[in-house]
Amino acid sequence: MNITNQTTIEYRCLKALRLHLAVFLLAGKIGRKADDVWKDLPWKKFRQHVFRLQREIFKAQKNGQKAKVKRLQRLLLRSRAAQALAVKQVTQRNLGRKSPGVDGKTALSTRERLVLCQRLNKHWYHWKHQQLRRVNIPKPNGKTRGLGIPTIADRAWQALLKSAAEPAYEATAGERSYGFRPGRCTADAQKLIFDNLNKSNNGKDKQILETDISKCFDEINHEVMLEKVVLPKEALKGLKSAVKAGVRGEYPSSIKGTPQGGVISPLLANIALDGFENLGSDQ
Repeated sequence: MNITNQTTIEYRCLKALRLHLAVFLLAGKIGRKADDVWKDLPWKKFRQHVFRLQREIFKAQKNGQKAKVKRLQRLLLRSRAAQALAVKQVTQRNLGRKSPGVDGKTALSTRERLVLCQRLNKHWYHWKHQQLRRVNIPKPNGKTRGLGIPTIADRAWQALLKSAAEPAYEATAGERSYGFRPGRCTADAQKLIFDNLNKSNNGKDKQILETDISKCFDEINHEVMLEKVVLPKEALKGLKSAVKAGVRGEYPSSIKGTPQGGVISPLLANIALDGFENLGSDQ
């Protein structure tokens, strides 16, 4: 699918979203509930449009077409469909939607969701990421794990960036990496282990290397990680400010790590650790 066709599809999505927004603004006059307006957005078309763009990003990255990848990513980041889906994900679908950031806001009202969609559309390329709220949760060993919770608006922006960055990463990611990846789960890793250790593959002569990365999310080097992230420069600049935002009440900025609690954090950890699954494969 070429850029012209993608632009045509985006125009239709934009027209649909603008129409529903206009209906929403008139909802008070015509007696229609705001929730019905949000519910009636063409979500299926939005998902189809975003998937098409992600597929093209994947193919371009696979073929080494770097300029085309960035062009398609910008198209996706500007997409009203992708922006609406990002807002829907963090305000209605994610389990952590009721966890507030430093602004105290949780799952938003319908009016606030539409306002956030407009805000993403206008400011995605120069987003001002707020600091994080520290939440300590207990671990089975009696210790605590510190989560850095972004505001719900920052989570929506992160979800938007993730939708553009993830297809590019998936195009070159290791085939035996299974954590935090779309379409993969623990059962896939279990099957790989079973197939390689069974009798027909001389499993008794093989070894398993088990490792535990202490404070993995906390120790990731920002510069090394950001060099591996494939995004347009304006989005990458915003991502850099996000990972260095730090936790309110603690050191004013972060010098390393990616906070557990961010929507994009698992993807960033995967990007930073890409190739780690091959450790010891030559021995």
